[in-house]
Amino acid sequence: MASQEELLGRIERLEAENRRLREREKDSIETLHTLVRKLPSPSAAIGAGAGILLANEPFVRAGGYKAAQRAENAPSLAGVPLRDILPDELCALAETVHASGEDTEREDIVWNGTPYTFSAYNIRRGELTIVLLRNLADPDIRVEELTARLQQTADRSIRMIQQVAFLLGEEVSENAKSIGSVIRALKVAPENGQRR
Repeated sequence: MASQEELLGRIERLEAENRRLREREKDSIETLHTLVRKLPSPSAAIGAGAGILLANEPFVRAGGYKAAQRAENAPSLAGVPLRDILPDELCALAETVHASGEDTEREDIVWNGTPYTFSAYNIRRGELTIVLLRNLADPDIRVEELTARLQQTADRSIRMIQQVAFLLGEEVSENAKSIGSVIRALKVAPENGQRR
């Protein structure tokens, strides 16, 4: 059995490790806050229960009067339920990503009369999701989005063509084998003196 001194030593080591982990968590949270604040597009970090952990100034502006009112009492909309700011359709998308852990990218939406692409990226399933809106009324973003979508479409088309070519190649190969075996059988038959 461990002596009292050994147990006290273990407790001290565990407490020190706990302090280190809390410091790392604090640093991670500060990094997240800095990242979200510096993003030029409307962005928010969503925490447990689909509450906003932090929203940047462009997100508050995009949210209109309702978001501005809430930001007066809750800076950066911290603690405000996402449903109080975003329309139900967007909340449903964000909550699905938050719960499932599967990201969604480039959903076209209109929020407060402005066209956006909506993306949600899960960082820790059920604990942390980043919501990002890109304003399609901005010419630079529109060109970027169109370029990205054209590239996605081209990549998807190329993959489909490759799959079709592979399937056709497999079919041609199988047909060639079958025809080859029939030709060989026909060549062997006359040599054996058999006629059909």
